Amino acid sequence: MQIAILVLNLIASFTSATWAVVALIRPASLSGSVHIEPGEIFYARMYAARAVPLGLASGILPFCLGGPAIAWVLFIAAAAQIADVAIAVGKQERGMIMGASFATIVHIVCGLAIIVR
Repeated sequence: MQIAILVLNLIASFTSATWAVVALIRPASLSGSVHIEPGEIFYARMYAARAVPLGLASGILPFCLGGPAIAWVLFIAAAAQIADVAIAVGKQERGMIMGASFATIVHIVCGLAIIVR
């Protein structure tokens, strides 16, 4: 597999995990809220609980291992990114739409590359 797709996948995965940590520390950073509600804190925690471990796993594992199980980790990460795209479309957040769409495509391409390897 080309190193370029692995590196793009690593960047996409770590970017998602990094934004989850940012949202965990400063929940208003993603919502743009002036006053942080308990629901935003809950959402930030839920997002981080999913995005940090999945981002780390989907970024690191393709460098270390191969096979269908790792490809499925990437496909699951892509599904999570598709959900993020849907949320972003609902909020009309262009940056999030573009970032999550990019991550979706990269995860799928990397997963397919692992399968055909």
